[in-house]
Amino acid sequence: MKIGLAVTGLVGMVASVAVAQPNPFKMPKSTLKAQVTYQLGGDQTGTAETAIDGERFMSKSTGTIKMMGKENKASSWTLVTPDSMYSIDLEKKEGLVGPNLLPRYAKAYDDLDGAGKKRFHDNIKEMGAMMSKAFDVNSFGSLGEKLGDETIAGEVCENRQFGTFQVCSMKKGPRLALKTTGDLLCFRFEQTATSVSLAAPPGSAFEPPSGITYRPMMGGQDPDSAARAMVAYISSQELADSIAASKAELEKAKAEAAAKGQPTEMTPEQKEQMKAACDFIKNVDMGAVMANVATEMKKAMANAAKDAAKNAATSKLKGLLKKPRIP
Repeated sequence: MKIGLAVTGLVGMVASVAVAQPNPFKMPKSTLKAQVTYQLGGDQTGTAETAIDGERFMSKSTGTIKMMGKENKASSWTLVTPDSMYSIDLEKKEGLVGPNLLPRYAKAYDDLDGAGKKRFHDNIKEMGAMMSKAFDVNSFGSLGEKLGDETIAGEVCENRQFGTFQVCSMKKGPRLALKTTGDLLCFRFEQTATSVSLAAPPGSAFEPPSGITYRPMMGGQDPDSAARAMVAYISSQELADSIAASKAELEKAKAEAAAKGQPTEMTPEQKEQMKAACDFIKNVDMGAVMANVATEMKKAMANAAKDAAKNAATSKLKGLLKKPRIP
């Protein structure tokens, strides 16, 4: 399962963009050295760890997630260096490798004019806000609103709200999230630091695992073009228009519901129904269900075949036993 990894990547990108920086992709030069261990919670059980040494950043996660009635293992390893990125599925022994796109994203962003940069931030903010409203969670006034400080594993971190997620980043090193919580569809993600060491990690922490079969990352063949295309799309007027149209449709649907006397937000009963549906998705063993359906279908087909053969034999026998015609 890659849900946890996907969630972490999504939160990381939104968090970095939402923080008020001239260029959201330009990370300040870091001399921080640290190792952090985490406990996974929510719909995952397991552990994770992060190591950072200046411009090298490694993260590893090992756990299980329950989906469709089965416990699915999810183990991942990622590494970002000034020039490279690795993303590895430790269960499948498969990985993606490519150039670090952040410097290229940063250049593409710098190449935007003033209006493009404003649209970039506006579009990111609107997408996060719409996601919050769509899933009926508390929507704060603006993406990335400060929620206050918290002390986790002996270190102070600043808590911010990013759409449906809360991220508490260590004040000594903003790239290190000490706590991340949030909901994405039916998946509850929680990752909380259990220990923080500010000693230099061993060099082995940044060595990719052996026995991995690699493929190039998407866009790795022409990273400059890929970066320009991504930044151009997020900053485009077309995306802004699409978001505006979606917001208008949402408001129209809410107005129509209000005119009919229908609730415009989920009722407690509807929330319970959604929770029950999510629990069903997580706990039902669809493989067993489909196997039972197939078994019952085979039985029904076999019985139908027997009945058809029996009826055919009976009809034939009746034909032989018909009263003979008398000429």
